Amino acid sequence: MPSTDHETSLSDADFAKLRDIVHQTTGITIAENRKSMLFSRLQRRLRETGETTFSAYIDRVTSDPVEMQELTNRVTTNETYFYRTPRIWSHLREVVIPRFLETPGTRQMKVWSAAASTGEEAHTVGVILEDVRKSNAGFDYAILGTDISSRVIEIATKGHYVGRPVARFQKEDPDLFARQMVGDDAGGYQVRPEVKRRITFRLHNLLDRLKTGGPFDVVFLRNVLIYFTHEDQEKILAHVHAQMKPDATLIIGESETLGSLNCSFEAVAPLIYRPVFGARKAGH
Repeated sequence: MPSTDHETSLSDADFAKLRDIVHQTTGITIAENRKSMLFSRLQRRLRETGETTFSAYIDRVTSDPVEMQELTNRVTTNETYFYRTPRIWSHLREVVIPRFLETPGTRQMKVWSAAASTGEEAHTVGVILEDVRKSNAGFDYAILGTDISSRVIEIATKGHYVGRPVARFQKEDPDLFARQMVGDDAGGYQVRPEVKRRITFRLHNLLDRLKTGGPFDVVFLRNVLIYFTHEDQEKILAHVHAQMKPDATLIIGESETLGSLNCSFEAVAPLIYRPVFGARKAGH
């Protein structure tokens, strides 16, 4: 009868191989103390594929691109909800959008949700900007959401949310919620069609350059840098920087900072940065 003990079911050698595979494929670093976490996320997949050992599963992953994407889907962490961290949305409304509207001429605001997960962040941006569009002639917007997990991109594209992901939004800004969301508590909610058609989701690895969609006025890169080494964080930030307009805004997550990194961004407020062009960040 096969062992059910987490530590013996996944050998140290296979754990090390899987960590290497994940890092090489996604750039994500799985800590050495997360062996049980990896086991719990993959044991069901072994049953689904019919593999009886992790060694056999590793052989499958390394020879099957489809299974490699499935591995990526299983090991990435995806937790998000509408209106997460209200102060960044206040900054978007009170500082970023008014500054954009003061720019001479009419143009489209481009926003990139660079670790979009299941799409709540991109849809929050959408409902805020739709409100702006309706009250400002000539203003328009386009939102791109990207993620390395095909599973969450599929959910984001459907854009149907129920329960906790939308509860905070309902509480924090009930008037905006009522104006821009359709549905009910029992069946779930979606953004209005005029918002949805301005949001696009697609698969993207942050360690690769984004080839289309930019340059952007606002980039959300929240709660994802913590999963990468410093070297890879700097590589990602260089790729993001290359996709930003000179007056753009970068927004990162609550547990992140760029202070120790060699990158061309400077802080303007907690969690809020702007790109620096033509010079490195002061102190580097």
